[in-house]
Amino acid sequence: MGKKFLAVILALLMITTSAFGLTSCSQGSEYPVTVGSVTVGAEPNSIVILSKNLADIISCMGYDIKMTGRSDAVTQKGFQVVPSVGDESTPDVEAIAKIGAQIVFAESNLDPAVKEQIEEKGITVAIFDDAQTLKQLKSMYEKIGSILGGNITGKSQGAEASKELFDTMKEVKDAVIAEPVVKTICYVYLEDDILKTMNTGSWGSAMLNYTGATNVFKQAESNIVDNKTFLLSNPDCIFCGSEETVEYLKNSIELRELDALSENTFVVPYEDITMQGYTALEVLKTLLTNIYPEQFREQ
Repeated sequence: MGKKFLAVILALLMITTSAFGLTSCSQGSEYPVTVGSVTVGAEPNSIVILSKNLADIISCMGYDIKMTGRSDAVTQKGFQVVPSVGDESTPDVEAIAKIGAQIVFAESNLDPAVKEQIEEKGITVAIFDDAQTLKQLKSMYEKIGSILGGNITGKSQGAEASKELFDTMKEVKDAVIAEPVVKTICYVYLEDDILKTMNTGSWGSAMLNYTGATNVFKQAESNIVDNKTFLLSNPDCIFCGSEETVEYLKNSIELRELDALSENTFVVPYEDITMQGYTALEVLKTLLTNIYPEQFREQ
């Protein structure tokens, strides 16, 4: 792998909004749309997004132009010009109503009492939690697309956007494994002072898969790290969810012996590796840059 590899990867990762600027012809009945317990009677033009990940997904579909409000958790570049309605789980209901929002997109961490107050204002609340597999994510894109653009146009736009995302990530993966370079990696993070990892069935594991390297915990039955397995696998690169996680490893009597802790341990924030839109491409670039530094050195 060399300059050709670098050129291929960088070209694939230079994706802009226009790359996902999809259109489709509308035939049949676009509305009403029913997704689970949510029914939308007409295409919305004013939405509030409380979840950072949902903002990532909606932006990937090109529907972020409908966003008229966001929570403080939605921190992606470009969204800061959109008015904030406060905390992700307990947003300001009056601010949401004043904006004229028709739909609020949130995750299940939204306070039930606040959800009820929003709905009492005649505003629809659509709850979507992170998908764990590619199949689940494709379905999620289609459902959100249907709400925002209709049963035909919106669903199609969601399906095409997810396909573009998956195809791009696969092309990156194929370029990486085109050469016989074997690397072992893992991702660990702290949750309630317990060291956890990304194993099969998690979106984080799917992200690691796209690097072409081997996730040493991919087949682990539990997402709680087994120290003996960790030491035995001794991965080439360790990705951590926070600086706190790095310090945890370095201060562990057992795990501080891991070779990668000397110079091949990197922080990729947990909230970033769980993103499922444009940010996933940036995270993939970060993973690749650290796993294969020789291919990504500045020329």
